[in-house]
Amino acid sequence: MTQPNLPITERRRPCAEMDPVREAEIGRLVERFYQRGRTDPLIGPVFEAHVKDWDAHLARMRDFWTSAIYRTGRYAGRPLEVHRRLAELRPEHFDRWLALWEQAVEQTVRSEARGDLIGLARRMAMIMAGRLGGGV
Repeated sequence: MTQPNLPITERRRPCAEMDPVREAEIGRLVERFYQRGRTDPLIGPVFEAHVKDWDAHLARMRDFWTSAIYRTGRYAGRPLEVHRRLAELRPEHFDRWLALWEQAVEQTVRSEARGDLIGLARRMAMIMAGRLGGGV
């Protein structure tokens, strides 16, 4: 059952129990993605222009992904609103973000969350690109 009117972080998904192994896996995924994303010629400059405190940003992203996949409740932001403030975002940024994310998932995630992490990222990229004036 889909719930299209709810923000992406509030949709109900099958709930998996959070444990230290899953927590560490999400942490490795976020680290791997941002190591590559920060140096990427297309999306790296966007990250570097807007992220002032990388430790805080990485912690927030770990909270986002554990909340989105494992329903930990640690993230309560509005990602679309945050990205709307970034005037330079274009559809190609979302394409590249998604490609780097999928690579990072393939390289770091061994749990059952692999498909959910990729599926959610694809939906997010499509929604954000569409609402910010582009399309993925």
